[in-house]
Amino acid sequence: MYEIWLIINVFYELALANLGLVLSTIVVWLILMLVTQFKKELPWGKGVKTASAIGLVAWVIFFVMVPGLSKSSFASVNSVIDWLVVAGVSGAFAGLLALFVGPIYLLVKR
Repeated sequence: MYEIWLIINVFYELALANLGLVLSTIVVWLILMLVTQFKKELPWGKGVKTASAIGLVAWVIFFVMVPGLSKSSFASVNSVIDWLVVAGVSGAFAGLLALFVGPIYLLVKR
Protein backbone atom coordinates (compact mmCIF):
# COMPACT_ATOMS: atom_id res chain seq x y z
CA MET A 1 0.00 0.00 0.00
CA TYR A 2 2.88 2.34 0.74
CA GLU A 3 4.20 2.01 -2.82
CA ILE A 4 0.83 3.02 -4.27
CA TRP A 5 0.65 6.08 -2.04
CA LEU A 6 4.23 6.96 -2.94
CA ILE A 7 3.52 6.71 -6.67
CA ILE A 8 0.42 8.88 -6.38
CA ASN A 9 2.33 11.42 -4.31
CA VAL A 10 5.19 11.56 -6.82
CA PHE A 11 2.82 12.13 -9.74
CA TYR A 12 0.97 14.80 -7.77
CA GLU A 13 4.19 16.62 -6.95
CA LEU A 14 5.36 16.38 -10.56
CA ALA A 15 2.04 17.79 -11.75
CA LEU A 16 2.34 20.68 -9.30
CA ALA A 17 5.92 21.36 -10.36
CA ASN A 18 4.85 21.42 -14.02
CA LEU A 19 1.48 23.08 -13.55
CA GLY A 20 1.92 25.36 -16.56
CA LEU A 21 2.58 22.40 -18.83
CA VAL A 22 -0.36 20.45 -17.41
CA LEU A 23 -2.77 23.37 -17.76
CA SER A 24 -1.60 24.27 -21.26
CA THR A 25 -2.01 20.65 -22.35
CA ILE A 26 -5.57 20.62 -21.00
CA VAL A 27 -6.40 23.93 -22.70
CA VAL A 28 -4.98 22.80 -26.05
CA TRP A 29 -6.93 19.54 -25.84
CA LEU A 30 -10.16 21.36 -24.98
CA ILE A 31 -9.68 23.76 -27.90
CA LEU A 32 -8.97 20.83 -30.19
CA MET A 33 -12.13 19.08 -29.02
CA LEU A 34 -14.21 22.23 -29.53
CA VAL A 35 -12.90 22.69 -33.07
CA THR A 36 -13.57 19.04 -33.82
CA GLN A 37 -17.05 19.22 -32.29
CA PHE A 38 -18.17 21.91 -34.73
CA LYS A 39 -17.60 19.49 -37.62
CA LYS A 40 -20.87 17.57 -37.30
CA GLU A 41 -20.33 14.94 -39.99
CA LEU A 42 -17.03 13.57 -38.70
CA PRO A 43 -16.87 9.77 -38.29
CA TRP A 44 -15.81 9.54 -34.64
CA GLY A 45 -15.62 5.75 -34.84
CA LYS A 46 -12.69 5.94 -37.24
CA GLY A 47 -10.94 8.46 -35.03
CA VAL A 48 -11.33 6.25 -31.98
CA LYS A 49 -10.03 3.19 -33.84
CA THR A 50 -7.03 5.07 -35.15
CA ALA A 51 -6.29 6.63 -31.78
CA SER A 52 -6.56 3.24 -30.08
CA ALA A 53 -4.21 1.59 -32.56
CA ILE A 54 -1.65 4.37 -32.29
CA GLY A 55 -2.03 4.38 -28.51
CA LEU A 56 -1.33 0.65 -28.34
CA VAL A 57 1.77 0.95 -30.51
CA ALA A 58 2.90 3.96 -28.46
CA TRP A 59 2.36 2.01 -25.24
CA VAL A 60 4.73 -0.71 -26.40
CA ILE A 61 7.32 1.86 -27.47
CA PHE A 62 7.00 3.82 -24.23
CA PHE A 63 7.16 0.58 -22.22
CA VAL A 64 10.58 -0.09 -23.70
CA MET A 65 11.72 3.53 -23.34
CA VAL A 66 10.56 4.38 -19.79
CA PRO A 67 13.30 2.57 -17.83
CA GLY A 68 16.00 4.19 -19.96
CA LEU A 69 14.42 7.63 -19.68
CA SER A 70 14.46 7.31 -15.91
CA LYS A 71 18.17 6.42 -15.97
CA SER A 72 17.40 2.83 -15.10
CA SER A 73 17.18 -0.45 -16.99
CA PHE A 74 15.00 -3.52 -17.17
CA ALA A 75 17.53 -5.25 -14.91
CA SER A 76 16.39 -2.92 -12.11
CA VAL A 77 12.72 -3.79 -12.62
CA ASN A 78 12.47 -6.57 -10.05
CA SER A 79 9.08 -6.64 -8.41
CA VAL A 80 5.51 -6.67 -9.63
CA ILE A 81 5.10 -3.09 -8.43
CA ASP A 82 8.03 -2.00 -10.61
CA TRP A 83 6.51 -3.66 -13.67
CA LEU A 84 3.13 -2.09 -12.92
CA VAL A 85 4.71 1.34 -12.58
CA VAL A 86 6.51 0.97 -15.91
CA ALA A 87 3.29 -0.23 -17.54
CA GLY A 88 1.27 2.54 -15.90
CA VAL A 89 3.60 5.36 -16.86
CA SER A 90 3.78 4.01 -20.39
CA GLY A 91 0.01 3.73 -20.50
CA ALA A 92 -0.40 7.30 -19.28
CA PHE A 93 1.86 8.68 -22.00
CA ALA A 94 0.23 6.50 -24.65
CA GLY A 95 -3.24 7.54 -23.48
CA LEU A 96 -2.29 11.20 -23.62
CA LEU A 97 -0.99 10.71 -27.14
CA ALA A 98 -4.18 8.89 -28.14
CA LEU A 99 -6.31 11.72 -26.73
CA PHE A 100 -4.66 14.10 -29.16
CA VAL A 101 -4.39 11.74 -32.13
CA GLY A 102 -8.13 11.02 -32.37
CA PRO A 103 -9.36 14.57 -33.00
CA ILE A 104 -6.32 15.52 -35.07
CA TYR A 105 -6.87 12.48 -37.28
CA LEU A 106 -10.48 13.50 -37.84
CA LEU A 107 -9.55 17.07 -38.72
CA VAL A 108 -6.75 16.09 -41.10
CA LYS A 109 -8.47 13.09 -42.72
CA ARG A 110 -11.14 14.94 -44.70
